[in-house]
Amino acid sequence: MELLVFFFSLLLPTQLGKHFFFPFSYLSGIRIDYLAPTLYITDIISFTLILLSFSSSWKIIKQQLKNPIFSLSIYVLIAINFIFALSKPLWLYGFARLLQFIFLFLCFHKQGRKKYIYSALIWGFFLGSCAELTLSLLQLSARHSIQGWWYYLGERSFSVFTPGIAKAYFMGKEFLRPYGTFSHPNSLGGFYLLIYAFILTQKKITHLLLKGALLFTSTALIIISFSRTTLVVYIFVNLLYFSKSISCRICFLAKICISIVFIVFIFNISGDVYSFQKRTDFFEKSLVIIVQKPFTGTGIGSYLIAQHQYPQKFSTFFEQPVHNIFLFAIAQLGIPLSLIFSTLIIRIIRVKNQSFHLLLPIAAAILTGCADHYWFSLQQNVLVLAVISGILFEYEKTPS
Repeated sequence: MELLVFFFSLLLPTQLGKHFFFPFSYLSGIRIDYLAPTLYITDIISFTLILLSFSSSWKIIKQQLKNPIFSLSIYVLIAINFIFALSKPLWLYGFARLLQFIFLFLCFHKQGRKKYIYSALIWGFFLGSCAELTLSLLQLSARHSIQGWWYYLGERSFSVFTPGIAKAYFMGKEFLRPYGTFSHPNSLGGFYLLIYAFILTQKKITHLLLKGALLFTSTALIIISFSRTTLVVYIFVNLLYFSKSISCRICFLAKICISIVFIVFIFNISGDVYSFQKRTDFFEKSLVIIVQKPFTGTGIGSYLIAQHQYPQKFSTFFEQPVHNIFLFAIAQLGIPLSLIFSTLIIRIIRVKNQSFHLLLPIAAAILTGCADHYWFSLQQNVLVLAVISGILFEYEKTPS
């Protein structure tokens, strides 16, 4: 189990996998990765971890569904969501991914408190961040992908001249925003922001050198991702944490000064000039879809099919989900099913709301999720969210 967790956390940033493109994976003749069922190497490891902890996880699920009226409501609404789904194959694939998230969360909820499991996870995170930082710095310097053996870790082929590639402009100079082995720099930044917030708040890490090194590599990856949303939330996380954890006023003022430097850095970064218009367009379309399908939703996994029915204002910009995880979820699930899932989540958080260490990393995910979709749509972000949130809920039971 320890070895599996180590390799799982080490490989979490990668996206080595096999895409399977079917007729439903195309929109207007263009292949859409979001609509292609994919088997990743991290799936194979996660399924093994899930199988090893399946019996205990299933007991927890049965306890949550012991109320017959509540469980019947869930079954009926899920069935309705499937029946009215715009694509049944995508619904089945999306539902399998949802189950994967739930069972992986429960796996680390039960196993995360074990010292050897926890240690393996942290070391895997650290070594993976070192590899990502190396690759990202090489991409930043070369202004193109490195390829070679990095290709087998999921690095895509691109250069600063690739149409639609993410670029940043700072102090009048153009930069290629590093992708690492991720599908977008925002996904990279959000991934390591969650790890940063998690590590920052963990008192269980006794190896202070390892903790400091992981905080450093995560911070470096957040900065060079040039993701303004991630940088703003990074500042928020630090100010909130150190305002509660540092009694030294001079130390806190130093943090304030550093934050001001970061803010100046953020406001001097510019990127896609149409970014706001694109996000607004996605936002408006998602609201229309929710109004049209308030009860049934589009079906799990079928959001892009529904969105594609509306005119695309940007001809060189391919379809992406709405950049808001809440609208993204409601549009797919429908309002009733979304409310039931939200009730379950809120009930758990309210039970644990005395834990500052629990809420800060979750708050980081929620805030970035208000401006992007990767927590629900991209493999690396979805799995790391399941792992860290599972451990955080278990963390509350462990004496500090």
